[in-house]
Amino acid sequence: MKADWRISIKDYRRNKNLKITRLPFAGKCQFWARMNGEPWPKDHRPVSLTRLLTALRKSLVKAAQL
Repeated sequence: MKADWRISIKDYRRNKNLKITRLPFAGKCQFWARMNGEPWPKDHRPVSLTRLLTALRKSLVKAAQL
């Protein structure tokens, strides 16, 4: 079964990429995420959009402080 939509975010300076996928059977608000090809978070569970956006915001703030 194919994903409804996918997002890929790349950070070339820190050599990281984040791929977010929403699968049709995972629920309305649950997403699968992979950081550098490994499941994120490490417990292999789907995460909410709020948690994904919080992690992105934190990483952008941290990158801006460098």
